[in-house]
Amino acid sequence: MKNLFFVITTTLFAIIASSISLQAQGYIRVGAGAGFNVGQDAFAIPALQRDSTNTITAQRTVFGSFGQGARFAVAGGYMITPYFGVELEIYYFQGFKQEYGSDKGPSSTNNSQYSRTGYSYQMRATPSLIVQAPVGKFQPYAKFGVLLPFFGKTVLEESWEYAAGGSRAKQTDVDGKLSLGFESSIGLQYNVNDNLGIYIQATYTGLRIRSDKATVVKDELVSPLGEVSDGLDGADVFTTQIVFQDELTQESNTTAGINILPDVPDDVIVRVNGSVDLEKPINLPTQTSNFNALSFNVGIKYTFGKKSK
Repeated sequence: MKNLFFVITTTLFAIIASSISLQAQGYIRVGAGAGFNVGQDAFAIPALQRDSTNTITAQRTVFGSFGQGARFAVAGGYMITPYFGVELEIYYFQGFKQEYGSDKGPSSTNNSQYSRTGYSYQMRATPSLIVQAPVGKFQPYAKFGVLLPFFGKTVLEESWEYAAGGSRAKQTDVDGKLSLGFESSIGLQYNVNDNLGIYIQATYTGLRIRSDKATVVKDELVSPLGEVSDGLDGADVFTTQIVFQDELTQESNTTAGINILPDVPDDVIVRVNGSVDLEKPINLPTQTSNFNALSFNVGIKYTFGKKSK
């Protein structure tokens, strides 16, 4: 991933440098925005509600994706003709927290309270093709490109409040496999002068990322007396690290019915009896995360050289 980041950033700076040196119709732009989920999935783990007798009274399907969040972008581009060009954008995506399942009841009863949320942070690169209208004070344009996340994680946060007192907070960081998506944008630019423009843009992101591996980075336990301990101290690798596999075999470090063990989500289904080694990461089926989103962005664009009249 470090080599990929180097190639992407070198390409971006090369576009900018060549545009300046050649006084061509190259440009740079910076912008920021935020988006919300679209094309949401139904998460496998529902939100459960219990009454004072600990009976489940309602089961709500949780819909969502990890695509909602803020984005901060820098881009360099080159207009091959007045109407057609290419661009490379690099942006940081900071996801907003998304409900990801819960099990709750009245706090005055003997119920334990459980909740799970998730969010993601990523660096992404988007090489795109651009088409734009003739130069005017207001100039509409459209972009279509491939989306490549090259750095980041999805963070799952779980919390328990126990009826007998005490609590637990756990964080698991999930790395994704190399995945490709796409982005398409439409925008409107207001040209302040020949070189400076202000734009507003709507972008649709279509992206799904497959899980690669995961690590428990926090497991804080608080006893009913308020004593704090670290659940990672002395923990087996089997319970703190995950390697996801597209196909589980008898050589996989897993076993059938693994979700009956503590902390293994209910939506994980394993039917293969492998060979369990507590000193190795557990193997679980590959999962996919939905990052589809619709975002709105604003920014400024600086074009090098003079535009042809």
